[in-house]
Amino acid sequence: MPWCENDYQIDVATPAGWAEYRRIIDRAAELGCQYTLFTPANARWSSLDENRDAWGWENLLFFALGQKIREGEWVPSRDAVPADIKDMIDYGRGRGLKYLAYVYPSLPFLQNPEWTRWAGDKLGGYNAVDTGVRSFQDWWLGTLVDFIRKTGAGGFSFDHWWIGYDKASSKYAQWYGCRRILEELRRRVPDIVMDGRQQYMNFGPWTWLAGSYPHPTTTDEQPESFTAFPDLHTDRVSADRQRFSAWKYRIERFAPPEIMPGFMTHQTERTDGAGVMRRDRFRPRDWDRLGWRYSVLSSLATAPFNHTVSFIPARDEEEFRALSEADKTWFRGWLDWTDAHAALLKRVKPIIGPPMLGRCDGTAAIDGDHGFLFLFNPNYRVLAASFKLDASIGLTGGDAFLLKEIHPQAGTLHGKPGQGYWRFGDAVSLTLGATSALVVEIVPAPLPAPTPVLFGALGHVFLKGETLELSGVRGEIGTERTLLVALPHGARPAKAVLNGRPVRMALEKDVATIIADFAGQAFGRGHSLAAYDPAFAGGTVKGRFVIPARVFEQLRKNKDSWPVAYTEDDLKATWLGIHRLLLFVQIAEPDEAVRAALKIDGTPVALIKAYNSIYGHEPKRTFLGVYADVPRLDAGREHAFELTLPALAPGRFQGLFFENVEPEFTAEIRTESR
Repeated sequence: MPWCENDYQIDVATPAGWAEYRRIIDRAAELGCQYTLFTPANARWSSLDENRDAWGWENLLFFALGQKIREGEWVPSRDAVPADIKDMIDYGRGRGLKYLAYVYPSLPFLQNPEWTRWAGDKLGGYNAVDTGVRSFQDWWLGTLVDFIRKTGAGGFSFDHWWIGYDKASSKYAQWYGCRRILEELRRRVPDIVMDGRQQYMNFGPWTWLAGSYPHPTTTDEQPESFTAFPDLHTDRVSADRQRFSAWKYRIERFAPPEIMPGFMTHQTERTDGAGVMRRDRFRPRDWDRLGWRYSVLSSLATAPFNHTVSFIPARDEEEFRALSEADKTWFRGWLDWTDAHAALLKRVKPIIGPPMLGRCDGTAAIDGDHGFLFLFNPNYRVLAASFKLDASIGLTGGDAFLLKEIHPQAGTLHGKPGQGYWRFGDAVSLTLGATSALVVEIVPAPLPAPTPVLFGALGHVFLKGETLELSGVRGEIGTERTLLVALPHGARPAKAVLNGRPVRMALEKDVATIIADFAGQAFGRGHSLAAYDPAFAGGTVKGRFVIPARVFEQLRKNKDSWPVAYTEDDLKATWLGIHRLLLFVQIAEPDEAVRAALKIDGTPVALIKAYNSIYGHEPKRTFLGVYADVPRLDAGREHAFELTLPALAPGRFQGLFFENVEPEFTAEIRTESR
């Protein structure tokens, strides 16, 4: 959906504009997309001055031929596709892409006076054709089908469709006309993509079943259009909103998985700090490098058959060059994964509940005794996702199970405390780190295992005589991890060695338990400076912290691996410039009126307001909270902080968290490991 990176700002009638747009097409193809909404400006064939819609986008419709279709100057059944537009279509086809046309049914089409009689002489804006009139339905269907046949378009993205006019035909007739158009279009050209925007979320699933699907955020995807989850990375904000919408569609409106709307990454801001909606080249660089993977997983976990990809690093040449081959492979790999598991993913359903502060959420896709769990922690606090291995998640068969991690550390087995293997009906509690996603496969487990099986980390395990030997085991720096080893029946090792170091173990039945204490100082994603206190109602929070040198080295590598020269204005977006160490004051239901003050080592530190809309548009919806761009502090030295907050409802203050630091792992074990 290049609309989400403001492709309307690009005039493909110019050589520079077409070169910029080709980057979007090339990148979309690299990432595995098969269709792209084609909505650039084309001054050769349309003009802003000729727009007759209420929103001012008619110049982008029908591959820039929309104005001429409305005026009867270009008729798809009669006229040839202009040579320059045909060349653009052919370029996309050569990259394996079909273009979707952006179309507005509710325009003042004058081919038949019957269609607009209800509006009198007040045509234009929101006053347009009456969808309830049969002759309009027939003409519109013919125009759409002819356009597909003439251009080879891959489908349509419908928007600006009004079915609630008071003075037109009955509202039922308008709704029925909408449904008839969609159903008949699907019958005539069954293989096209049909994407529904504006009002579709209110039409109801009986309309979506015609072959389109509702809006992925239950409103516009613009950042100021929905209430943002308090998170400094916009792709995670959009992902949490998309999962919330998916939960509503599935639980409250019974929408089946096949038409659930996906939405990965985000729409970038298009309105500047002065409140001007920009038509020039504005914010072309906006890739959320630390948030996009969470967003991809969120979308495919809820809508595995409609992968709607939004902002991609393409318009800006530096961002285009910076995306690594590994990132492209990861992106394509997960899209391919959904193809490979399509039959199973038809069973995907929400578990636990909708995304919210203070709780994890997720979905499950299970058939009998096998399937997948997608778990999300939208919080900066470390929390557990809890569920049962039974019919509540779709598990209906089997006895013993393995929980095998697919992401982020593929192959790790999550074991039942003290046992390793899980049984049907067991209550499971899996810990998720800050703002993280976890994908787990449930597989039947043969019992007993003929060789030792390691739970809790990746690594190798061998039973050599009386010695249980674990090697290559890695864990997050500075953390403890409980390792379980399921032993062959009757095995009784006398000692254990972990990564070459003797460690203590506890034996119970056929399970060995080892507490691995990984060396170094803990400081990972969402590192917290203040423990959550549900009774805290405002006041002062004090504490001390040490930043290990490796954190500053990681931030330096972030900059080297993403060599994009952001401007000062770019960096108003908290998700850009991941070489910055940010400190986030997270408050539930953030409010601009809440004033906070921060000191580090006795010196006041500026707290900056953060918005999902960057410049603060619709602050009640987009305000994320306040953060500090932490000044360069001495690595390895203890620092003191003091955060002062006004009176708050108990539990609203979630904590004080570092941002832009990712987990690092080590195989080094402390001497005192048990």
